[in-house]
Amino acid sequence: MDPYASGLHNLEILKDAHPSPTNSNEATTRLRLIDRLILDCLGWNPEDLVLEEHHDGEYVDYAIGTRAKSLIVEAKKEGIHFTLPPGVAGRRQVEIETLLTTTDTSKAIQQVLGYCQKRGVPIAVLANGHQLIAFFASRQDGVPPLKGRALIFSSIQEMCEDFSILWSHLSKEGIATRNLQRALLGKNPIALSPEKLSDRIPGYPGFRPRTQLETDLKIIGGLFIQDLEDEEEVEDQFLEECYCSSGALSQYALVSKEILRARYASVKREHPGQVESAYTKKGVNPALTTHAMSQALSRRPIVILGDVGVGKTIFLRHLIRIDAKDILAGSLVLYVDFGREPALASNLEDFVAKRLSDQLRDTYNINIRERNFVRAVYNRDINQFKQEPAGYLEEDDPAEFRRRELAMLEARVNDGPAHLRRSLEHIRGTSKRSPLVILDNIDQRPKDFQERVFLIGQSLAETWPGTVFISLRPSTFFESRSSGSLAAYQPRMFTIAPARTEQVILKRLIFARAKVEEAREGDVFPHGLSIDSSDLSAYMDVLIKAFESNDDLKVLIDNLSGGNLRTALMFLYAFIGSGYVSTQRVLEVAERGGLYSVPMHEFLRAIIFGDHEHFQPSASAICNLFDISENDGREHFLLPNILAHVQRLGESAGRDGFVPIDEVYDFTQGLGFSQEQTGNQLQRGLAKRLLESSSGESASAPCRVTTNGSYTYRSLVQRFVYIDAMIVDTPIVDAGFRRRIQDATSIFDRLDRACIFKEYLDSEWARFEAGATDLSFRWDLTSEALDRDLSDARYRAERARSKRESHE
Repeated sequence: MDPYASGLHNLEILKDAHPSPTNSNEATTRLRLIDRLILDCLGWNPEDLVLEEHHDGEYVDYAIGTRAKSLIVEAKKEGIHFTLPPGVAGRRQVEIETLLTTTDTSKAIQQVLGYCQKRGVPIAVLANGHQLIAFFASRQDGVPPLKGRALIFSSIQEMCEDFSILWSHLSKEGIATRNLQRALLGKNPIALSPEKLSDRIPGYPGFRPRTQLETDLKIIGGLFIQDLEDEEEVEDQFLEECYCSSGALSQYALVSKEILRARYASVKREHPGQVESAYTKKGVNPALTTHAMSQALSRRPIVILGDVGVGKTIFLRHLIRIDAKDILAGSLVLYVDFGREPALASNLEDFVAKRLSDQLRDTYNINIRERNFVRAVYNRDINQFKQEPAGYLEEDDPAEFRRRELAMLEARVNDGPAHLRRSLEHIRGTSKRSPLVILDNIDQRPKDFQERVFLIGQSLAETWPGTVFISLRPSTFFESRSSGSLAAYQPRMFTIAPARTEQVILKRLIFARAKVEEAREGDVFPHGLSIDSSDLSAYMDVLIKAFESNDDLKVLIDNLSGGNLRTALMFLYAFIGSGYVSTQRVLEVAERGGLYSVPMHEFLRAIIFGDHEHFQPSASAICNLFDISENDGREHFLLPNILAHVQRLGESAGRDGFVPIDEVYDFTQGLGFSQEQTGNQLQRGLAKRLLESSSGESASAPCRVTTNGSYTYRSLVQRFVYIDAMIVDTPIVDAGFRRRIQDATSIFDRLDRACIFKEYLDSEWARFEAGATDLSFRWDLTSEALDRDLSDARYRAERARSKRESHE
């Protein structure tokens, strides 16, 4: 019996067994009726259900979904009816506002609405075994949920009579094909993309298992590559040996040199005379060393502008401890790292003051609350206090005088920011030591937080006896300058361009390898692990060789990171100890005196999949270019065409690479795509750093292609490893191909599946190309390159199989 017929049959049995509501409690109602309705009648499996899911102090009865949770069912006991207004019975859809006219039903709807919105689950269902209400509780179309419509059934009898509607909207199959969305949100069926293969994979996305050797390597690799830079005892050595100055243009970027040079061109053009590069041809800009301490700059903050991950933090560390070490020898360097601080403070000014006060005490042994220090700071205030009327008490009532004097001093000390300023003025006056305050990693916080910190920095620079550095993203700073709270200020600005990623990685690997050798000689390497120091040294030798000689790997890392050094190092760490790389094989080659050559596909798989068995778009740094928003196979090629078109115009128009957004829409509409499709793909491109906007992440401002975007559409799409990963996340609009594309595990099954997927894309391209002109991206040429890579991958797989068989 097919699932539909089986579901109807089971519902008829349920109706006959429970012809009318009883006063059963909720648990009994769920066991006898609601469980049976969900599992036996609507085709859901037990593994699709999470019962009594806890979130934020609340429990939901049923959270249901195959991959992500698709609906929440709130159960009520049989005896509680959903009181429906007159005339509603027999109707399958009704306005939710109509249901809110009765108190009990309104309360239940509000309850399940809250559950869904807190968890981001779209569909809410109320059920008491005999009645059912379903509606969209978490919408993305600008319509308040309670202004929408609901699907209702007033009795089990109605469910049986209109089982086709119940099944098509709330069964497992119906939810996968989004029929409820079509019915309640007024979506045309063509406007909804079909399900993805990932919707049909049990346990998706799964986790890639690691061997004990790979697990230990991940732990030790993290210690020697990621954590060493934070060790105080080697900080100066690390900065000396690992620091790479910024400013050199990448040799491997797949965008023009003009776009790379134009990174801050608009910034300098809009603010002439205010913006300089942090580095000149002779090294660090002198204005950031000797001149940085001059009185001329002390009344306004020095802003270090750089995109996320370009190295603002390590630049500042190197400036303080290496470049300007002698100049700053007598300074009090105070540092607040907002990237590592806990949750946002409600009073930022007090928070900053406390952090700086703590550093004075812990780093320089200056306790600004120590009583003798306080009396020295406020000596003039004390003398003035004695001249006031209360001063008579010093002789007449010494005890009362001391209490009042103490109260006066405590009031000043408890005003944290003002007391810190007075303390620093006292320190400079008595010891000639001026503070250098650094407010770093602000760009990892929301825009309004960044503005607040900048204003604090501006206030410090104006009123404190020292210099203030603030690191910010250019987009945030200039957006705030033009329309926000920073418009009235004129700080001194220096730009940081990204360093060469391959040089940064190579220097860190060489530094880490040297530290591994030192650890071996000092016998400080952790015991009880399956990997020892010699193994780790051999493994690092493999990586060093790769980043010295493998140009394909350099191109990959440089372009996908897009100048974000933090991302580039994350890619390196993803490879180390990855379940997609046989660490044992690497070490076996080393034992034989050889040096393992890292294949590109191993590095790529580690980056694409991370810890997962299947590609998970929200967890991966890589974007699926072929994902679509509508049931339109031509859309598979929309985002690649946008990227190629923006790059083509940006590199020829002489406008810093930015292309007006209306030109993008004109182009895509000429290809036959709707504004909704284009807007969706633009948002994905911005979210995955394939595109960058001239105004933050706005999809309405001019945009330009990034190196990540260029590399993805020009190179990644030609590789089997990329196609193999994206198959599970790509909706297939052709039912025939959808049936042929299934989950696969062995290399040969995956190769066969990739060939089917390529055939599918070829067929959709033929339909797309027939009605399009002036295409910027050519799938037919990409398909030819992919075909060659598939052949190479099959050859390597067959050679590996033959080698295994010869050893058996």
